[in-house]
Amino acid sequence: MSDFEARVTAGLQLEREERDAEAIEHFRQLLADYPDEARAHFEYAGAFDSAGQEAEAVPHYRRAMALGLDDDHLARATLQLGSSLRNIGDYAGAVMLLTEGCQRFPDRASLRVFLAFAQESAGESQAAITNLLNLAIDHIHTPDMQRYQRALRYYTDERTR
Repeated sequence: MSDFEARVTAGLQLEREERDAEAIEHFRQLLADYPDEARAHFEYAGAFDSAGQEAEAVPHYRRAMALGLDDDHLARATLQLGSSLRNIGDYAGAVMLLTEGCQRFPDRASLRVFLAFAQESAGESQAAITNLLNLAIDHIHTPDMQRYQRALRYYTDERTR
């Protein structure tokens, strides 16, 4: 494991232990040592986010995305930035970003859930419910859901008319 990865692991452990101030400082130092590393910005943003300081997280998520993240971290950054935008009241920005994320990463159910939160916050309750119904249809494969799939599809189609 590289020094960078070992330091990320140590910082994430601080977050898991809810030692928020220490995690923020840990990742601040990592970012100082690796200022052009996208992951350093991502993890620093995540530490602020975990501490409930979403406004401070936003520019670092944006910087991480601009610098270039691998697909896994990009999907996570999209979700986390979208959630942070929603939490600070930028509902339209959250909906736009999360919609783009859902298009780019269609297999990430978590993005669709967070998009529904943002849609509801933006006053788009019909879209949020439709989104969640489609998610349930696509991912819940129990016998009772299979039995009612036609009715559920009808309800989602009805909501989009």
